[in-house]
Amino acid sequence: MFSIREATPSDNAALLRLEADSPQGTGISILIDRADYFYRSRMHNQARVLLAVEDGRIVGVMAFAVKDVLLNGVPDRAAYFYDLRGEATYRRSMKRGLFRLWKTVLEEVQAADAAFLYGHVKCDNIDSLNVATRLGAQEMASFDILTLPALRGRTSPLDAHLDSLDEEVARIEHAVGPRPLKPLRFAAAYERGAELGYLKGIFRLERGDSFAQVSAWDLSAIYRGRVLHMPLTLRALGAVLNPAARFLPVPRVPVVGRPIAYLQLFDPVCGGRHGFALLKSLIGRLQRNAHADGVDILTLFAYRHDPLVRLPRFLLQTVLHYRTMGLPVRQGALPSERPLYLDIRDI
Repeated sequence: MFSIREATPSDNAALLRLEADSPQGTGISILIDRADYFYRSRMHNQARVLLAVEDGRIVGVMAFAVKDVLLNGVPDRAAYFYDLRGEATYRRSMKRGLFRLWKTVLEEVQAADAAFLYGHVKCDNIDSLNVATRLGAQEMASFDILTLPALRGRTSPLDAHLDSLDEEVARIEHAVGPRPLKPLRFAAAYERGAELGYLKGIFRLERGDSFAQVSAWDLSAIYRGRVLHMPLTLRALGAVLNPAARFLPVPRVPVVGRPIAYLQLFDPVCGGRHGFALLKSLIGRLQRNAHADGVDILTLFAYRHDPLVRLPRFLLQTVLHYRTMGLPVRQGALPSERPLYLDIRDI
């Protein structure tokens, strides 16, 4: 017998098992280890996690949050979905229960008067992109994630500005301006992140009339990555680099089975003649500071064609590409302006 219901804390273990059966990536498969499935839901005021259940077994999950945001310059509502997956054997059997789950979510989103439903999909996740397109979703924009290793080296003192958080967040909000998907209460995510201990700081470098800054988020107390599979070429490279990384500023290659700690960088902003160079220098300092803090990987998020920033290039880097897909709930309701705003809660 098939049914759809809202998840409860008692479903935590089953949802973590479902997630563990769906590692990310192909050549390199990474699993996210965490003890609390619902930690992302706690970042949102209006989050829902719906389950597809067949004969008492969870066969699918979809989590989403309704948000008050700017849309084409005016306040409106949007729904963001941050998890959509099916149990492996159920998914392969192509049963229609997962489409019933999707339909139920759409009905709830419509009842909440959201203009559209959106989510982020990795560009090489062809199956998910095809499903989204068949359901009527359209690509709204694309963003990149610059992935860098933490590096051994001399650490640099950087002011986290947590004692002047309101002033710093107001500075970022002013720079971002009235772009689509910007939360109406812009400071809410930062306040919640500081309250939960996720926000490590807002770091800035300045030179004359030029500046660069990013906000740094450390969620290693909540989750760690773990590599399940890696090509032999990368394993061989790790055998050479990892011993040297104990003494030299070279990257450490993740070891299969061992945890990976991340530092996530958001809201990159730079300005002035030297702003871009300052941003690269700031990230370099954060790489060395992160190594001293036991972090393995730094990730920097930015929408393409954002006038506030372009991603700097480093010798040792990987850039992951994502698409933001949107499904209109109201006729013609997708954002017409660019760039969009990338909310830390959406990642």
